[in-house]
Amino acid sequence: MNGITTSLLAQITGERSGVTGHDLPQNEEQVPLLSFKFINNRRKSVHSPFRRSIMLGRNLLVDVLAAVFGVGAWVAVNGLWVELPLLVEKLPEGWNLPSYLSVIIQIANIGPIAYSVLIAFRPGLRPAPVVYGVLAVGCVASLAMSMLWDKTSWVGGMQHSTALLLLVFLLALVDCTSSVLFMPYMAVWRKIYLPSYLIGEGLSGLLPALVALAQGVGGNSKCMNITIWNITEEGNTTYIDVEPVSLSPRFTVTVFFYILMSMMIASALAFTLLELLPNIKNERAIPPSNSESVAALEASHSNTQLMSTLESRKQDTGMSSQLYWIMLAGQAWACSLTNGALPSIQSYSCGAYGNVAYHLAVTLSSLANPLAALVTLVLPRARAWLLLVLGTFGSLVAGYILATAALSPNPPLMGTKAGEALVVLAWVVFTGVMTYVRVEIANQMREEGARALFWCGAVTQAGSAIGAITTFVLVNVYNLFTPYYPC
Repeated sequence: MNGITTSLLAQITGERSGVTGHDLPQNEEQVPLLSFKFINNRRKSVHSPFRRSIMLGRNLLVDVLAAVFGVGAWVAVNGLWVELPLLVEKLPEGWNLPSYLSVIIQIANIGPIAYSVLIAFRPGLRPAPVVYGVLAVGCVASLAMSMLWDKTSWVGGMQHSTALLLLVFLLALVDCTSSVLFMPYMAVWRKIYLPSYLIGEGLSGLLPALVALAQGVGGNSKCMNITIWNITEEGNTTYIDVEPVSLSPRFTVTVFFYILMSMMIASALAFTLLELLPNIKNERAIPPSNSESVAALEASHSNTQLMSTLESRKQDTGMSSQLYWIMLAGQAWACSLTNGALPSIQSYSCGAYGNVAYHLAVTLSSLANPLAALVTLVLPRARAWLLLVLGTFGSLVAGYILATAALSPNPPLMGTKAGEALVVLAWVVFTGVMTYVRVEIANQMREEGARALFWCGAVTQAGSAIGAITTFVLVNVYNLFTPYYPC
């Protein structure tokens, strides 16, 4: 859930979707031999100018492989969030599990930090071998998650999902590192293929949400009478206890994790084909003549091109110093809510309204996330006052969400259809509005140059970490939130 918006910030370091004149061949003879051979064998049929502008000089195989490769960026973490309605019922952390996940994901940001340090000491390092390693870790961790997610052990006198928490860290390490690794790798290829990769990144949030919607949660928990046998010295006695019995989803958590693993494997295979297929080598930014030129190309493009391009194309947007810092503060605030604080208490906010409401809030807000980011690509830049209004509105909705969590186990309109619909709507609206604000602020910071973009990324991580850690302490140390028990 919080992963996709983090990865979307990488989008601002690339060009907007579309085919530039530089990328398009100027005449028929300049079309690569292996790219759309039918162009050199013109058909008599007339194609529209739009279709020619989109398809000319492209290799659909590279588009497909780039999109599938992008799916591996955040699919694991996003899959965990949408599966939480089932996980919190089966694991010992219960409703506190989201707060654990939020902190672990923030800790996993040591991955991109370590990679950045590595690049600083080895500026000529090719990204491809590192991508291989990262994807291998993701595939192995996904397989282990499918088999060990429900294994627990005792730590400090308490039972914990040690296997799941450790594997979440490894998967989050992969996903966080992808934000600084996968995009630079795509700079090796012609710019017309960058939108295909970004589509794949969007699908890394969309596909798990759709799978979770198909899975369902099997309805709300029901209370059933359970006969308990008690063997004593005087003889056997029985008594009746009432326990919640959850209805079964269409397929199990284990099957869901195997589906996520298949997506990671598909991403790894797509990357391997991008690297090894000989008939797409000419789709790289500069056709390589030997192995040395390939190494130099990948090192120069992936490690320096993005930042140098930003600096060289910096535009004078006229943003005042006051507005500059207000934007950064707004970004930190929005990220603290969307990536840290509210995801940690989503179980408390939605749980009392039933498993179905919780499930819909998680999955539909995950769908709203990439859709809101897409809106920033098609609409013109938003004015500062509009971002302020939307940020204030999103914060008010966040206040309602916080109130539902704080008032658990008796939140407003509990036990009514209106209450269930309202909490789901609140999560969807909050996610959509705040995602739009975050990505739009990042887009405007991009226009201020590389330094502004750096600080935007810094406050993004700082705000997310502060929100996650603060909420973790409130939930697990001070126990300020009370879970709902249906029986």
